[in-house]
Formats: sequence, structure tokens, C-alpha cells
Amino acid sequence: MLHWLIRVILFPVRFMPRTLELFLGAVLGLFLYHIIRFKRDVVRRNLLAAYGNKSLSEIKELERKNYIHYGRLVFELLHMPFDGFNFGKKNVHVHNIQYLEEALSKGKGVLLLSAHIGFWEVMGAVAMLYKLPLNIITKYLRIKLFDDLWVNSRASYGIKLINEVSSAKNILKALSRKEIVGVVLDQFMGPPVGGKVMFFGHPAWTITSLAWFVQKTGAPIVPVVNYRREDGSFDLVIYPDAGFENVGNDDENIKHNTQRYSNIIEGFIRKCPEQWIWVHKRWKAVKEDGFKDNIYS
Repeated sequence: MLHWLIRVILFPVRFMPRTLELFLGAVLGLFLYHIIRFKRDVVRRNLLAAYGNKSLSEIKELERKNYIHYGRLVFELLHMPFDGFNFGKKNVHVHNIQYLEEALSKGKGVLLLSAHIGFWEVMGAVAMLYKLPLNIITKYLRIKLFDDLWVNSRASYGIKLINEVSSAKNILKALSRKEIVGVVLDQFMGPPVGGKVMFFGHPAWTITSLAWFVQKTGAPIVPVVNYRREDGSFDLVIYPDAGFENVGNDDENIKHNTQRYSNIIEGFIRKCPEQWIWVHKRWKAVKEDGFKDNIYS
């Protein structure tokens, strides 16, 4: 009952003019930045670490734009439980779909390499436009009501969800079915699953299993990113297979290619830094580091 009540409350968002939605999102973002000061310390530390060559005034301007992005993202996410397909059809411009089609034609499944940039969530709904067999590795929300709402909305777009806990078996199964598995590589992931690579000039614990899956299965790895345009629409850009480079033994190959894939993500972020989730503690230290870092401590 509560599930349907939430859907009813969110339903009017579907009919809100896009210009009004963008304006209210900007207002919300500035409220989060100036009044609530939501995770401003984390964002500031991250930006200073990534862009140490910028002046403080430049950092503050980037922060402001970043929070406007968050505010707009809140309104856009409200479309997903009931209107993601129509929203994507109306507002997303897809570029270079042929690269994904070429990768699928190899018959080994496809691994999508992506990040939390732009309105990343809408990419799943857009996949439905092309009838793509998409699987997404995901975390589940702690509040069951919202988790159910989110799971149901994704399922309505034909997306299969793979829990990141014990996900390896299901990923291999999806690839054996010649399906697509989407992976984001921009989040902190400590040992034993993660390994250290350089990210914006700093060591960052990063999931290494993506490179392992490419090595083991020979599946193409296709980078894909979503950027917000100034008019509020989005560009979904697909790139050619990033491949896998052999440079030594298995461990060396995994580390080398994890670095390559992380470099791709860093390039995506550098193009539109205001559209990434700087609220995330990307450079956290772990026990192996002695819990010491120069960014958050």
C-alpha cells in the first residue's frame, strides 16, 4: 500500500515542464550547497586532491556547479520508478550504437565500463529502446520499501540485477548467455576484491575483477558514458572495445588493465568534472594502508 502511495506522490513529476524541473533542481542544489552544506568537506577535499593546480575560487565554482547537478539529479531520479522509459526516449541522444552492436556480434557477451556521471541511471531505461539484454551489478538499498521500489522500476525496463555480493557466478552466466553486464569502476573498493591503481594522481583502491572477467572470458569491454547538455538533455556516448593488454603474468595483466580502465573513467570525469559524484570518498585508506591518508584525515 505504501509502495503505491509513493508512486502516486511522485506521479506529478512526470508532467512537470523540463525547464521548471531544471530550475527547481538548481535551487535544490544551491540549497544543499549553501544552507545544508551536504558533505561539502568531502567534496572540497576530493576536488583539491584531484585539481591541486586550481585556485580556491575555481574549486568553489566547480563545487557550486556540482551541487546544481546533484539537485537536478534528484528530480530526474524521481522519473525512474514510473516514467524512465519515456524520459529517456525524450531526453537522451545515443551516439555510436554500432560499437555495442559490433561487440555483441562476437558472441561472448559484453562488459560495459561506466561511471556515476551525468544521469547514469537513465542508461538502463534507454537500453530498453534497443532491446538490449542488460544486467547491472548493484548494491541494494537498506530501506526495504525504497529498495523494492527501485528494483521493481529497473525490472520494468527489462534490466536484470546482479547483487555485488557473490556476483561472479551470475556475471559469468550472463556473459555465457551473450548478454551485457554493466559495471561502474569509479567507486572505492578495498581488499581483497580491490587493488590499488592511480586515479587523479593518487592511489585509489579499485575493483580488479572487471579486468579478470575480460581476461577469463574474452568478452569485449565497451566504455559508455552519459553527459548532461546545457539544455537539460543528455548525450549517451559509446566507445569501441577497450580490449585487454598482456604485459606479463596474470597479476601484472590484471593490474595493468585495471589501471587502463580506470584511466578511461578519469578521462570521462575530466571532460565534465561538475557531473561526477565528488561526495563519494574515493581515496579512503584501509587496514593495509594503516588507515592513514592525506585526503580525509
